[in-house]
Amino acid sequence: MGKIVDQLFDLKNRVIVLAGGAGQIGFKMAMALADAGGTVAIADLDSEMAEQKIKELKDPDLVSRLKVYPVDVSSKPNIEELFRKIDSELGNLYGLINCFHFKGNSRKLDANSNFFAGFEDYPEEAWDQVHNINLKGTFLMSQAVIPYFKKNGGGVIVNISSTYGNVSPNKNIYGNSGINAPVAYSSSKAAIINLTRYIATHMAEFGIRANVLSLGGVYNNQSEDFLKNYKALTPLNRMATAEEYQGAILFLLGDASSYMTGSNVIIDGGWTSW
Repeated sequence: MGKIVDQLFDLKNRVIVLAGGAGQIGFKMAMALADAGGTVAIADLDSEMAEQKIKELKDPDLVSRLKVYPVDVSSKPNIEELFRKIDSELGNLYGLINCFHFKGNSRKLDANSNFFAGFEDYPEEAWDQVHNINLKGTFLMSQAVIPYFKKNGGGVIVNISSTYGNVSPNKNIYGNSGINAPVAYSSSKAAIINLTRYIATHMAEFGIRANVLSLGGVYNNQSEDFLKNYKALTPLNRMATAEEYQGAILFLLGDASSYMTGSNVIIDGGWTSW
């Protein structure tokens, strides 16, 4: 690898907190960042899932750079303790990725609620629950990391949004499945985009950059009907794999994007291009 590429993408001696890193997309990002030399603190409510995925890796060098910390991103005290612990144990806090997303969980709602309900019947408690995690969680995590970034002379925040944070969900792809992309998911992901711009403009003087990565749909054993409908609306005629977002996260966390802040990088197979 050439010296220029090393300089642009090398993450050695940099600690990155990846909230939601146990998930399908998040864990693949964690692997790429660790492979670039970064120390990745995977912060997730499901810390057991993260630990299990790490155990399945074959590369000991990669494993040594992946650390797991449990966190509830809707709890400010929990988040503050998380960063105190990471700063104490790992130091040199450089990056934060907010990669968690939540569409709703009927088991935590009233028995008569339906988090896949249409707009007119969408339950208030589902609205609160989704925003409490997706939007408030992103706000609290970003807010908590700022003092550490200031202490270290700067840092990078990448917040993960979605195609549905940029355009409305297309209800036609769900057919008669009874499933949809709920209104709260779309509104929370849209709000994250402007929250990131606010952080970018108000924190720039401290050497802190903030950008959004808006992701398209990832294949995860969806039904044939859904896949057919989704592909028909995507110029590349397929869903993404989780690995296809690794390059973008390396770019946004590394020095390759050093003059980039307040931007929204959309990678959706062309969905929003027509």
